[in-house]
Amino acid sequence: MNLINVLKKRRVKNPPIWIMRQAGRYLPEFRKLKKKSKGFINMIYNPKIASDITLQPIKRFGFDAAIIFSDILIIPDSLGQDLTYEEGKGPILKEMTIDQMIKSFSIDKNNKKLSLVYKAIKETKKKINRNISLIGFVGAPLTVSFFMFDNKKEKKYFKILAFFKKNKKKTTQLFRLLEKATAEHAIGQINAGAEVIQIFDTWANTAKKKDLEVFSIKPIKRICSLIKKKKPNTPIIVFPRNVGTRYAEYIYKHIDCISVGEDITNKEIKKIQQKKPIQGNLPPKALLDGGKKLESEVKKVLNRFSGGPFIFNLSHGIMPKTPIKNVKRLVEIIRNYKNEV
Repeated sequence: MNLINVLKKRRVKNPPIWIMRQAGRYLPEFRKLKKKSKGFINMIYNPKIASDITLQPIKRFGFDAAIIFSDILIIPDSLGQDLTYEEGKGPILKEMTIDQMIKSFSIDKNNKKLSLVYKAIKETKKKINRNISLIGFVGAPLTVSFFMFDNKKEKKYFKILAFFKKNKKKTTQLFRLLEKATAEHAIGQINAGAEVIQIFDTWANTAKKKDLEVFSIKPIKRICSLIKKKKPNTPIIVFPRNVGTRYAEYIYKHIDCISVGEDITNKEIKKIQQKKPIQGNLPPKALLDGGKKLESEVKKVLNRFSGGPFIFNLSHGIMPKTPIKNVKRLVEIIRNYKNEV
């Protein structure tokens, strides 16, 4: 339980390791199962398949944590914004206006869909070694809402944010609904057996200055408060990607760890580690390239974060064409590293 020990600020011999998107396209067994499953939706909503995918990287690499195979967009799907999948385009949400969302969204609408995720967690829990932590996850309202309004996948997130600022009352209504649904889904995953929750705010860096506080920091803190009210002992990791000098602003009594991107400054690292464990932040490109560059980059990360409690991860998801041998080498380096902290 190395991961839990770090999250509880206990001493460990070497840093625990898991990587974002570790159950995914870079694995030949994943690609084989995807072809057999006939699409992404069939994979996330089939408990046995989702569980099998979750365990694939654990069997191959022996990571310290498994993260349930799912998607952040199942929250809008469960609320009433139908999720479909198109090959080459990925997951797509039904086009809806903010008025339609506020009027028709219901937390009780499609709990059957969420229950399939909980079944996958229970299935995984039966098969997983007790020393391996099981992570559940959710998306932060800002990132999820960008996908909700970007049906054509044009990534016009600044335009969407401007719309939110112009329509404050409706946006607040929508965000509060998303916060409640997100917290309830996290609690559902914990009840099913998830030992840790990670909150992804992949597009947090779209919000600048005061907007970051309004649309990312405060909603995440409210979600964490709702989760901790019912599950006070479950650690929560927050990943606000690429927020530069503002990672420390996410420090909060109900947040147990901050996951960081490559843009983290040494000053921010020190600020966070004085209060909380930190997670990160090897560039996915370094893992893709492998060789001596990988070794030097891994050692650089280890040296930067060795001053406090630390979980080794990437700065974002693993790239699809990453060679298996590079991931094996990464784990080998970490296992041979001794953390004196």
